[in-house]
Amino acid sequence: TTTWTKGEVLGRGAYGIVYCGLTSQGHLVAVKQVSLHSSDPDTANTAEYGRLQREVELLKNLRHANIVGFLGTSLYQHVVSIFMEYIPGGSIASILQRFGPLPERVLALYTHQILEGVAYLHLNRVIHRDLKGNNVMLMPTGVIKLIDFGCARRLSCLNHTASHSADLVKSVHGTPYWMAPEVINETGYGRKSDIWSVGCTVFEMATGKPPLAHMDKMAALFYIGARRGLMPTLPSGFSDYAKNFVKICLTSDQRLRPSADQLLKHSFIPKR
Repeated sequence: TTTWTKGEVLGRGAYGIVYCGLTSQGHLVAVKQVSLHSSDPDTANTAEYGRLQREVELLKNLRHANIVGFLGTSLYQHVVSIFMEYIPGGSIASILQRFGPLPERVLALYTHQILEGVAYLHLNRVIHRDLKGNNVMLMPTGVIKLIDFGCARRLSCLNHTASHSADLVKSVHGTPYWMAPEVINETGYGRKSDIWSVGCTVFEMATGKPPLAHMDKMAALFYIGARRGLMPTLPSGFSDYAKNFVKICLTSDQRLRPSADQLLKHSFIPKR
């Protein structure tokens, strides 16, 4: 087990709080802490933690330039700590707050890397489940890293969150704006659900807000879930390639939605 010293809060995820930590080796890390329900018998906690630990062991084997590295887990007094690589640049959401919407060239560079990370996760049978500007991190060198994947489902089990519409908003930490129709309707969560979220994240990077941000959460939830509502397009000023890219990501029928590999061949994505 790593001994470490807790520093400032870096962010609050769907479950738990992420701190900056300094390890006994002098490395900076990001540490996500999740409280287990202490009301539970220890046995249930231990079993659930064991599953989480196995999942993190799998995630530790994933190595890709565009996903955050997992370093391990520990359990101490009903608190699970998940150790991850620390990304000093902060999230795309914070970049948008600091600098405003991104110019198209930067948008395309970041989108390319998000897709590379998502394609790699999907190849390894990991569905991100919570893609949005908050979970896309930027290195100072312009390298994108996806965080908060894979564990989302396991952590929701730890927190025993139900999944009906009101609870759904809570369980996804009140962000229906990035959720695919099939996720809202609970008709099967798959790789294609991540693609919808990629479209919403590109829209967020381009305009500063996800689609339907002018609606309140419940209205957006029902609008997307109804599948009848047309999703907004990128404003004029963006190329037809960019507009088409977002449009096809936001295809309401997931069977017709492109895969990450297909999207990497899209004209919007800069050729290496």
